[in-house]
Amino acid sequence: MKSIALTYGDPNGIGLEILNKLIIEKYFLKFKEDVLFKIYGDADLITSEASKYNIKIIDCKKYIKKEHSFDCLNIATQACIEKECSALITGPICKEKWFLADYKYSGQTEFLSEKTQKQAEMVFMTNTEFHEKSKALRILLLTRHIPLNKVSENLTEARFKEAIEILKNTFGQDINIGLAGLNPHAGEEGQIGTEEISWKSFLTDLNIKGPFSPDQIWFNMARNYLENKDQDFFVYLAPYHDQVLALIKAITSLKAVNVSLGLPFLRTSPDHGTAFNLVGKNKANIIPFWEAIKLCIEWYEGDSNSRPEGYESSALAS
Repeated sequence: MKSIALTYGDPNGIGLEILNKLIIEKYFLKFKEDVLFKIYGDADLITSEASKYNIKIIDCKKYIKKEHSFDCLNIATQACIEKECSALITGPICKEKWFLADYKYSGQTEFLSEKTQKQAEMVFMTNTEFHEKSKALRILLLTRHIPLNKVSENLTEARFKEAIEILKNTFGQDINIGLAGLNPHAGEEGQIGTEEISWKSFLTDLNIKGPFSPDQIWFNMARNYLENKDQDFFVYLAPYHDQVLALIKAITSLKAVNVSLGLPFLRTSPDHGTAFNLVGKNKANIIPFWEAIKLCIEWYEGDSNSRPEGYESSALAS
């Protein structure tokens, strides 16, 4: 039986509420019987309806010491490292609480990188990966949770190389990659910034097209998605976090999934935060979490010709 680790994130956020709702509304009936979901968290917080499905609750209550979501994630990650589980699905966490508990990580991706000693790339993807590969969105963030004034200095040749290596190891060597510029109009040949000029010395060797004017490349991406047309590139590269995330959330209605590539196991997460203001109001959108679960399963269960290289079904624990 295949085992998938699952955390709900901050117990006071919408992650726990959504997970319980997915269980109660019988979403887990949609999966094959050979998939076992292991929920790492406080067993008292999980609906008793979970016992009706292929769900095993790993009660972490006695191990929760400083910060609930971090301690549960740490245990679930260790289970993946030890191959007790083959993939990890994570709910949203509150970074401020992590910092207050002295867990100095800017996000779950950064923690997973350190825990596994592997570079993890944050790629936002849609579930069309498995039936219309040419129309799926895949956007890799070259920088993530850093201040805006630190972005330029982090966009080094080495940074581009490590991102491209992981992309090609996952999806194949001949993928079409497009890069958005950092500056307006991609710098206008140095008139509005010189970063793009400095990149040109190595972009060709890495088989990266661009840099293109950010407003144009992201407009084309959004238009293609909304009109159900083929994307211009198999993977898009975004220089920084907020250049594209708001657009992705808007055009996909939060259906894009945060996927960590480069780890020893697959990790997916919904494209939203804790939304403390929505808890208990029955207003939280369950679809983003469901999309993260679906993509994780489809990654392994999809047709072998469409499954990304490096993540074969045989990688799943039994």
